[in-house]
Amino acid sequence: MCIKFNQIPILILLILPFQQSKAQDSKLLIDKPGTTKIVNNGVYGEGLDSYNQKCVYTKLETDANYKKLLGLIDIFRINPVLAEQKGYDGIVLLGNGRCNSKFGYGIPSTICFMFEQWRLRNGKVAKQTSEPPQWRFEVNMTEKFCSNGFNMNNYSNAYNPTNSAFSSEGMDKATFALREIFYLPGIKKDVSPGIDRYGDVVVIFNPDRPSYWVHVTIREVLRLMTDYWKLIPNKIEMETMMSYLEKEFSKFLETEKDGFAYLGNPEYIFRIGSTKNETPVMRPNPEYWNRNLPRSAIQFMVLEIPPKEVVKNKMDDRWKRQDGYYYVSRLLYELDVKALLPAISH
Repeated sequence: MCIKFNQIPILILLILPFQQSKAQDSKLLIDKPGTTKIVNNGVYGEGLDSYNQKCVYTKLETDANYKKLLGLIDIFRINPVLAEQKGYDGIVLLGNGRCNSKFGYGIPSTICFMFEQWRLRNGKVAKQTSEPPQWRFEVNMTEKFCSNGFNMNNYSNAYNPTNSAFSSEGMDKATFALREIFYLPGIKKDVSPGIDRYGDVVVIFNPDRPSYWVHVTIREVLRLMTDYWKLIPNKIEMETMMSYLEKEFSKFLETEKDGFAYLGNPEYIFRIGSTKNETPVMRPNPEYWNRNLPRSAIQFMVLEIPPKEVVKNKMDDRWKRQDGYYYVSRLLYELDVKALLPAISH
């Protein structure tokens, strides 16, 4: 239905009181005392990873890892939001992480903070338990960004392939190999020894170890792409893409091919360049891990925490809207990431 101009003031008068009453009908009870419980939901080592390998950890290792994670949670409890424990019933969920037999070592885990917030809704006290606001981060997973920019389709179940070189096993292997590399997720900023920031992502690590990610050469990218495209099931598509691949990479001098790969010319199909910039091609470094430490040790963390001013704006907006994610924003705003450094084993 079309609205006439002279009707708009009347509609505004009708709508605004309705919106205000809705906001007043549901209000966060930020002073109501709450509780927090820890739920261990992880089953470590189940299933096969991308390399068809199974990561198996003993009960002794998983028990020791659980204690390490509890120590990490204790550091978070210093945060005023968790220390005050008001306005919500909290759940700290410990979960299984992605197993990686090639680039991993420590037991992979996830930690999720969930806030079942208390509200005053239509004059009655109620608790939101379905899909509560939550924030999670990852422990001992250096391959977090693998395939960023190289997440190619896996044709392993292709029907009636026309390329005689194609095989499901070969396609799987080539796809997984290509997905190992990635573009840096953001401009790197050194926060302090042991803490790096990439846009909205914070990495906490042992600065005394080798780099957790290493640069990849143009020659290596060419090899991985060649291994992938020459096996795709459609012969015509394979020949077309291989032609483009050879043409683009022929532009590099042999000495350039031994240099590091970066995000390149947007006019190129494969977007690989040799000019140094802030978006290099990377790969996890298996040498980062200190294998003299038990596998239960925490050696690496990845946390999604936007810059302070972004978090502050979200927190203020969520408070105005009485959005339960206010607790998540305030948790991140109050969080001192440097306080997490002692959790990293050396």
